[in-house]
Amino acid sequence: MSNPQRAKKWRRIVVVCATIFFPGITFIVGSVASQVNGTARLIYISIGASTATLAAYFALRIKRKSNSAQLVEFGESLCAIMEHLAWLAENPDDAAERRARIRDKAVTLLATHVSPTARCAFYALESQSQGTCFHRRGSSGNMKALETYPVADGSGSDLLYIMNRKNVISIPDTRKTNGNPSFNLGDDYRTAIVAPVYAGEEAKGVLILDAPKVGDLAEVHESLVRMFANILAVTQAATPA
Repeated sequence: MSNPQRAKKWRRIVVVCATIFFPGITFIVGSVASQVNGTARLIYISIGASTATLAAYFALRIKRKSNSAQLVEFGESLCAIMEHLAWLAENPDDAAERRARIRDKAVTLLATHVSPTARCAFYALESQSQGTCFHRRGSSGNMKALETYPVADGSGSDLLYIMNRKNVISIPDTRKTNGNPSFNLGDDYRTAIVAPVYAGEEAKGVLILDAPKVGDLAEVHESLVRMFANILAVTQAATPA
């Protein structure tokens, strides 16, 4: 099987070379064409037009191949998660370790697939000695968010409200919410998506995705976030009582 990281590296090299080569050739041809007349000028203009067309063609080809390669890489990573999830059906001895691995892989895959600057965390709804709280059980990216949020107050009550709505909540701008609950993973990130995690009718927690700039998550499809929320729901449902 091909190495996705190596393939990505070569695609980047090709993109860099293409972005330097084609504009450079077009510039040189245009400079020469401006200094000649007659048939030679027409020839150079034709070469310049051809080079510009080739540049657009190769840019489109590179983009399509890059998207295709990213889709394959995403599929392989998702398959690895599903394989771990399938093993949980057998209740293996390392079930706790596999659950932790699934959670970490799921939030990491979602964050890296969405944006290089995105972060993601799963907060499980748990009953502890100090009361019910949201406890972070998987994360991707550096964050200053707390490890636990009691549901009785502050940000914990906001997460509980969002979870109980049972809908994926998009927060385009965390500074302008018009009185609606807002949440991010710290560092004043400006946009976020919060998804409830339910196994049937049983609440399991919330999945949080955020990014530093307004609009960074504008093209994220709700179905993608829901898919990862469902993966986490199944993972949590496999936890012994």
